[in-house]
Amino acid sequence: MDGVFGRLKLFVDDAPGSAERATLPPGDPAPPRPDPHVAATRELIRPPTVRAGGRSAEPFSATWFEELEQKRYHRHGAWLAHALEFGRHPGESLLALGCGLGTDAVRYARTETNVTVATTAAEYPELVRDNFARDGLSARFAKLDGPRLPFDDARFDVVSWNALYEPTEPDPARIDELFRVLKAGGKLIGLFPARYDSAFWQKLVLPLDRLWWRRPPDPATAPKTTGRELRRAFARFTDLRVTKRHLRRGELPHVWRIFPLMALERVMGRVLVLKAMKPLPTTKPQANADDPTRLAA
Repeated sequence: MDGVFGRLKLFVDDAPGSAERATLPPGDPAPPRPDPHVAATRELIRPPTVRAGGRSAEPFSATWFEELEQKRYHRHGAWLAHALEFGRHPGESLLALGCGLGTDAVRYARTETNVTVATTAAEYPELVRDNFARDGLSARFAKLDGPRLPFDDARFDVVSWNALYEPTEPDPARIDELFRVLKAGGKLIGLFPARYDSAFWQKLVLPLDRLWWRRPPDPATAPKTTGRELRRAFARFTDLRVTKRHLRRGELPHVWRIFPLMALERVMGRVLVLKAMKPLPTTKPQANADDPTRLAA
């Protein structure tokens, strides 16, 4: 059943218990909202100690969402548009996991990708709905409870997973679920905190630097990982590629700030970008009727 609110369309999955209702029942209290500063810094992949600056828009208003979207893909986040492949999957089905306030999911929907947003109750799904509502975009919203994904096998062409704020390392059960819901030949795009980031190299190369400069805290909260560990965890997939991105000059020791940021982020970037494909089914070739070896057999 579809609900239409102005220009916003919210779809409810047919699977029992798999999707959220489009509206709250009458009389239910409004869902809690996160600290706007924490929500904004996560959306911008910034350390939580970064000040809000001149941000004057009312938190969670349309203007506030628009400001965050502009900043997310500007300067330090310019790599995101290419890494997440906005505009490259029109007409395809995409599952968004760990989508935060839904900025990336909205960008996919603008390019005519059929987006399904799956969230836990703790991920503030109502804010993601509000983000879609400001542009009158459509999406499906599903509820997550545990590693099991409430979707049929081979449901999606693409899965976009922002794992920068996951509480644990990539769960094998969740990885199996990602493999299951992807179509054969489908693509997985994941974002993970890098272990060998600028903080690691600062501790290794400049251990005394902390005496006169305090490094900002990490922008992500998930356990850090390496490209080798990701390749091992996602070994069921093929065409695995892991690249390193995202670095802010203010998070670097002063002596390193003279070097080009684009070059430094390839070595000590904060985010690992994983891209992998679900293998196409392999069929055993049939023997040719004129094959002499077959006739001999």
